[in-house]
Amino acid sequence: MKHLVKYINLIVSAADSNSYPNFEDKKKSILLHVFSYLFFFVLIGFVIYNAIAGDYEFLIANSLAIIIGGILYYLYRERQMLEFVTMFFVATIMLLTTFFVQTGGIDRTGLYFAVLIPLPTILLIGRRKGLVMLMIFVSVNLLGIILFESQDWYPNYNMEKGFRLGIVFFLISVMAYSNEYVFGFLYNKISRLSDSLIKSQQSYKNLAVNKEHFVSIVSNNLSDHIGSFAGIANLLNDEYDTLREDQKRELIRSLANFSEQNYRLMRDLVKWSTNATGTIVYEPRAIKLEKVYRDVISLFNPQIEEKKLSFFLKAKSNSEVFADPDMVGAILRILVSNAIKFSKEGGEVKIYAEEDGDNMRITVSDTGVGMSEENLLRVNSSVAFSTPGTMEEAGTGIGLILAKEFLQKNRGAFLAESKLGVGTKITFTLPLVD
Repeated sequence: MKHLVKYINLIVSAADSNSYPNFEDKKKSILLHVFSYLFFFVLIGFVIYNAIAGDYEFLIANSLAIIIGGILYYLYRERQMLEFVTMFFVATIMLLTTFFVQTGGIDRTGLYFAVLIPLPTILLIGRRKGLVMLMIFVSVNLLGIILFESQDWYPNYNMEKGFRLGIVFFLISVMAYSNEYVFGFLYNKISRLSDSLIKSQQSYKNLAVNKEHFVSIVSNNLSDHIGSFAGIANLLNDEYDTLREDQKRELIRSLANFSEQNYRLMRDLVKWSTNATGTIVYEPRAIKLEKVYRDVISLFNPQIEEKKLSFFLKAKSNSEVFADPDMVGAILRILVSNAIKFSKEGGEVKIYAEEDGDNMRITVSDTGVGMSEENLLRVNSSVAFSTPGTMEEAGTGIGLILAKEFLQKNRGAFLAESKLGVGTKITFTLPLVD
């Protein structure tokens, strides 16, 4: 028994399943390989038996079947013609068995081969196609019995034995069909589980990347902010009695600014980290952007007035976009805040919107200090960095990163254009409502 199992393992392992990416095709290739060996083994046995018995008609038929099987095996192994070979293989076995049935009679050994037909038929070509071919096979042979039973050359069947073989044929068909059904059911469950595991693995990879990204941002930004705050506090503590009153007020003002900056940094870090871990709820719906524009502009009115900026809003379309309103508001606040931050006194900030195919294209531009090519590359590559504004306004370094991640969630695109000393233009898209 051990030798038989070892031999079967050798046959299965020799199957060329690696040539087929699809799991179902892999299964077919292994089964076809096993059935090919079984087919050759049985037919060689028949050839030997026919030669000894002097039954030359069956000897020729079985020999031709071996030759055809060899050709099919070549096409399957060397040409990877799996679908064609499986169909042809099953059809060949059916034709050969039909020949046995119509010429051999119930007392001929070859006829018993008919009860095995459901196994290669259903297992190789599937439940539905297999059942159709089995019904055709049974119908053809029953029709032959009805049409030729009265002929002298037609074999005389023992109906009792034929009925028994029919029961066996039916049971094997049910078993083969059930096997394929159970296999398909389990395969679908395994596929869903595999997809779930792949998604989970990718999610864990993303979390690991986001964690590294988060740590990098914190180390490069939070430490600088807190370090500056601590430096000023230590200076006040050590030199308080020797400092002039105006110097003390300036240092205290700086401490207040750094406190505000640290608060903003922590707030942005919390937003970014919750988004990165998937805890921010994404609830897209149809929204009009005009209200979002107005809310953002009113929020920054004090800064706009302080820098005496000209602020323009030009929307060529009032169509609705399909996006999360809170995320869209955050994106615009980040971009408008940066535009104001890097605008010179008396400068100009514009929000421009127009339809572009299936998207709304929104542009926030300014006539401020602009960016160097190096910083522009950082912006488009989502590298965290921060530079002071025209009135030494500090940033957190992660605003644009957060905006781009919100855009990604809302199926939007992002593009930054800038020229040093001329200004910056940030363009992003949001999908229109269908």
